[in-house]
Amino acid sequence: MKKLSFFLPFFLLLILVVLQIHNFILFPVSRGFDALNHLDYVGYLRTNHSIPMAHEGWELYQPPLYYLLLFPITNPLFIRFLNGFVFVGLLIAVFLFFKKITKNTFLGIISTVIIASLPVVIYSLPAISNELFSGMIISFTIMYYVTFAKRFALFNQIIFGCLLGLSLLSKATSFVLLFCIIVDQIIQHKNNFVKLTKHLLVILGFVLIISGWFYIRNLLIYQNPFTTSVDFPKFHIVQGPGYRDIKFFTDISGFLSLDLFKAHHYSLWSGTYFSWFYDGHNVIVPVQAFSKAGALLVIASVPLFLMFIFGLIKELSKKDKSYLMILYPIVLFLSYIAYTIKLPFYSSVKGVFLISSIIPFTYFVIRFLAPLKKYYVVFLMYMLFFVFIVVKNFWILKDWYN
Repeated sequence: MKKLSFFLPFFLLLILVVLQIHNFILFPVSRGFDALNHLDYVGYLRTNHSIPMAHEGWELYQPPLYYLLLFPITNPLFIRFLNGFVFVGLLIAVFLFFKKITKNTFLGIISTVIIASLPVVIYSLPAISNELFSGMIISFTIMYYVTFAKRFALFNQIIFGCLLGLSLLSKATSFVLLFCIIVDQIIQHKNNFVKLTKHLLVILGFVLIISGWFYIRNLLIYQNPFTTSVDFPKFHIVQGPGYRDIKFFTDISGFLSLDLFKAHHYSLWSGTYFSWFYDGHNVIVPVQAFSKAGALLVIASVPLFLMFIFGLIKELSKKDKSYLMILYPIVLFLSYIAYTIKLPFYSSVKGVFLISSIIPFTYFVIRFLAPLKKYYVVFLMYMLFFVFIVVKNFWILKDWYN
């Protein structure tokens, strides 16, 4: 049984790696959320040798880190591999992080399987987009902070400030993390104002050096540090607007009908869930009237989601709780709601907005699982079934995009 517990997680990881390599080969460059517009950003850098302004193109308002890293890669087919390389590094960091905080090698390995098998990660990885990239940079930043927060020496503060600055230079969503870090520091050092001030000055100083110029530029030119293309009339979205009323925020009928591909048109909850635990926006999976395999995957995800909820409740009751792990997904979800209200369109209801919360999600699953040692094998069998269903849904077939 111990051998099974040791080898099966590696076997599951191998399956998921093979799935991603296969998908990287067959996935068209032009598919994904605004893939061609993201390529336009790289083209702008090559042509103009400068960072674009928000009013110059649909995705040209984005912070530039992802695109600057793509700049040296001239072949569009290889551009997508940036996310793949960063993801390998993330999985290694995830293993080391969870092994350290749980003091359990098995939980370190299984945490990598959980993250690698999440559908929101599966369909985002081969696509050309800064969503997953920024989520991974934020994930590195969260893990570093949680690892060193209790012994936050000056060197650790500097490294963390640099990571947080890079996060902000990859996606404005990182301001949610910045807010949560400040709150966490205030809670930790509420009785030591001098220490709190020193920590924040170092962190914010390096954040300002690395990423401040981008948001200050927007503030000076547009009077809004977070300006986006939709703030300009020529880029107003042409798709039909949805609605944002009480029904949109309370409707759960999509769960009952398993309306995998249209729930994001009318429901925040089912639309988000189906684009986190399935591919509700058809990034990889082609549009179809109904998917039995997709319905099975959504049903199979319920135990994992419940473990996350129970793990969160368990963490809330702990004396030495991680405030950052609790705060970040909650505040991120609130900002997501605000985002869907600002942009009341079906395309704004997307689980990928929350992809930077993959570390807190896994953290709470592991928190729930950790004391249940005699059920580790049961959980492995569940993950074997879950990964099998994931592969069934996301293994790209040659005729999918004809």
